[in-house]
Amino acid sequence: MGGFVNRSLILMLMFVAVSCARTLEVKNQENLFENCMKTFQDEMKCRDFMSKSAKDMQSEEEKREEALAQLTEEQLAGMKLRQEIKDTLPGKNGNFVRGYIGDPDEIKRGGDREYWVYKRPISKFSGDSPPDKEITVIFRRYFVEKVDYKKP
Repeated sequence: MGGFVNRSLILMLMFVAVSCARTLEVKNQENLFENCMKTFQDEMKCRDFMSKSAKDMQSEEEKREEALAQLTEEQLAGMKLRQEIKDTLPGKNGNFVRGYIGDPDEIKRGGDREYWVYKRPISKFSGDSPPDKEITVIFRRYFVEKVDYKKP
């Protein structure tokens, strides 16, 4: 009976801690600045912190739009075609993939598979189409099994 009570107490404390953490979530830059001023009471330090954290607060879509805006016509023209990537990568290993399209932005693992996610623009459907939103290279036992993509 004592073990059950201890587990229940621990679970309840964890729930309260998570609930409290949610109330401290920062929803926008104004709240972040106010919280910084309450904590440090130093406007210079808080403004410096805000300038560094502005990039962190951007959503994935905002980061993607910014990256697309910075692409030159030459870079857009030099992107690999989606079908070319899908035809070339299956059966290849990670070293080949890194050399062919670069390091992934994110690596996920699940079961016996590894997922290399490329969120930066690296491919497009055709010469005049916008870049794909995301390319995912799926590895199984160290070799590419499949390449998935999200259309722009």
